[in-house]
Amino acid sequence: MFRSYFKIAIRTLRKNRLTSFINLLGLGLSMSVGLMIMVRLQDALSYDRFHPAPDRTYRIISHYQKSNGEQWKLATTPLPLRDELNKNRNIIEACASIYPALNGKVNSNGKELYINGAFTEPSFFNVFGFSLASGNTATSLQQPNTIVISKTVAEKFFGTQNPLGKIITLEKGSSFLVTGVLHTPPGKSHLDFDAYASYASIDGLEKTNVLPGKTGDWFAFNSAYTYVLLNKKVRGVGLENQLNAIARELNNINKNGITSFTTQRIDKITPGREELAYDRSGSSWGKFYAEMGIALLILLAACFNYTNLTIARALTRAKEVGVRKIVGAKRYQVFFQYVVESVVLSLLALGFAWLILGFIIRFAPFNDDYEFIPSSFRYNSAMFLWSVGYALLTGIFAGVSPAWILSAFKPLRVLKNLSTAKILGKVSLQKSLIVFQYTLSLTMIIFLFAFYKQFSFLAKTDPGFKRENVLMLPIDGIDESIAEQRVSGIAGVNSVAATSANFTKHFNGMNAPVWINNSKEAMNLRYYYSDKNFIPAMKLSFVAGTNFPSETGDEERYIVLNEKAVQALGFKNPSAAIGQQLRLNDSNRVEITGVLKDFQYEGAGQTVQPLAFRNKPHAYSYLYINTNGRDRNSLVTDLKRMWSEWQSTQPLRFYWLDEELDKSNSQTATISLLGFLAFIALAIASLGLLGLVVYTVEVKRKEISIRKIVGADKKQLIQILSKGFIVLLLVAGLIAMPIGYIIGKLFLQNFALRVSFGLVHLLGCFMLMFSIGLFTVISQTYKAAMMNPVKSLRTE
Repeated sequence: MFRSYFKIAIRTLRKNRLTSFINLLGLGLSMSVGLMIMVRLQDALSYDRFHPAPDRTYRIISHYQKSNGEQWKLATTPLPLRDELNKNRNIIEACASIYPALNGKVNSNGKELYINGAFTEPSFFNVFGFSLASGNTATSLQQPNTIVISKTVAEKFFGTQNPLGKIITLEKGSSFLVTGVLHTPPGKSHLDFDAYASYASIDGLEKTNVLPGKTGDWFAFNSAYTYVLLNKKVRGVGLENQLNAIARELNNINKNGITSFTTQRIDKITPGREELAYDRSGSSWGKFYAEMGIALLILLAACFNYTNLTIARALTRAKEVGVRKIVGAKRYQVFFQYVVESVVLSLLALGFAWLILGFIIRFAPFNDDYEFIPSSFRYNSAMFLWSVGYALLTGIFAGVSPAWILSAFKPLRVLKNLSTAKILGKVSLQKSLIVFQYTLSLTMIIFLFAFYKQFSFLAKTDPGFKRENVLMLPIDGIDESIAEQRVSGIAGVNSVAATSANFTKHFNGMNAPVWINNSKEAMNLRYYYSDKNFIPAMKLSFVAGTNFPSETGDEERYIVLNEKAVQALGFKNPSAAIGQQLRLNDSNRVEITGVLKDFQYEGAGQTVQPLAFRNKPHAYSYLYINTNGRDRNSLVTDLKRMWSEWQSTQPLRFYWLDEELDKSNSQTATISLLGFLAFIALAIASLGLLGLVVYTVEVKRKEISIRKIVGADKKQLIQILSKGFIVLLLVAGLIAMPIGYIIGKLFLQNFALRVSFGLVHLLGCFMLMFSIGLFTVISQTYKAAMMNPVKSLRTE
């Protein structure tokens, strides 16, 4: 029986190729969105699955509510909690605290790199199951000032050398002995630090003021991540009781707020079910529910379109249903026949959706600095099976409604007078659906236009520094003076300057507390290191003072601020800051030599924050090469030749500043994703409109023929048939334009510099949508107006 259903389904799809293609396109496009969400969800669910005992491993969550009603829920805890939990070994097998305070620039083997690290203890390996490629997990983090590093960091610092026994020095002077190299973990983890230093190092670093004193501070809730591995056969209730007892003691001490602690199983961290401050998981169920909602909305629209088109075509298949029933077919058999057709079409659409997904995975059009589709995704059987189930459900859902309606045909009635078999009644539901679909499409188009216009504007905005013909060259620990000398000899190079970080849409420099007289009034100041050539080379303007002196010596003595920093430090005006002493710590003072006019060192849409340039030899990671506009390919060729002769073991990397800024401001990937979704929504809306027009033409075939015989011309017929659909498009426009305008304006409020957006842009977006809808309507009504009335009436 099913074999017969399948054959008839294939035959029907081949016979009605245009309708089948339209349905295939709509379902395939909508299902591709669902497949993308499946890929993202499968990736998120793969986190923290390799840990040895995920069912017994918990992260402690902090809650704090102040007496004025303010409250926080944090993924972090105070540092002393770790010692308190370790006292009860009846409940806890192991406890590991991860204190993410090992960040910044480090030096080793003549190279300088930024690392993102944390302090932890030997129990870290027992709790999380990480292993070492080199070193001993039992002893590598026992002694103070020892550190284990990732393979990536080891290769960057030491190449093929054995890193064990090497010294890594922090920017503030503390040194660590490398005692281990981490294996690449067998799966994904929300813990992605570059290095882990021994927890025993913290006391010494606090005594020397390298780290703030937090080991005894019970109310520094944002300090560390605390994880516990429960003993076997011990339930989480015992841990909860211990945490409640600790919280009660804290609440007795502190009357200004209420503290509490809860637990979160490690395999429930990613994706998380609640928003937590300082959470490193990166994804949450809330985001996925929103994404799945969008995918379901688009899929429902495509399924309803399938229903509309199938029912519209049903008038031509009514005789087939009548004949089947006369020769003995039961209603359930006709019903299953139409459902099988829908499922077959859905499976074919799944193949089309997989082609789209394959293109997206291969070329990553929606990925930039944020991976919408994870680059680590690999095709797998689980994904294939889930997608097949997804297609089956889609086919059943899309096919049930038309199958129920068509299987209910009375055979004698449809064979006697087909025109009386009205199926959609007043089609008010279908018209409402068309209005909704076009409203959604136009709203997305308006928002996309505002998004594109804003970032195009930002890409062209003058950031306040030289951006053309500037080549950025990472030097990765190479002596900048030697590198500057060699690069300066290349034809077409005007000047070379050194800095510690590059300008991007996200600040990637450093920050430190600074003050003038009272350390209690310290402010956190962002800064870059730069040499004396950098400020003039980048055409930065002084509003007061001058650049760094020509001779600065080996000790850091000078600093240059921007206008925002001068205001934040409390100076009356930029001139008042010149010559003043600024403290970097208790023993180090620097003199303010100049004040720069504020410039957009982050994305142009960001509000400028206080910034400083500090001058310190050998603290640089990039050369900014100012060229004279010479042919870029020739200059790069000369640069590669020089580099290969000088640095044969270190690969050459370089970036053109204007290209990097355009890339960071263009948001090409996000615009592509929004454009893809807008295209899908508009395509599905147009297919739905097409289905309704086809149905109307089929129902009014006799009326059209009679009107034509009594003298109606083509223009009149097109107007009569199109008028109602044009009204639907206008209604959708009237609803969508104010909604889209409000959403666009709210989006633009996020930017300090923003583009104008008004009625003209709304009308332009509406005309695009209206033109596409009008073409869809006219293409069918014109075809109906051109029909031979004699042939139509003879058929009737």
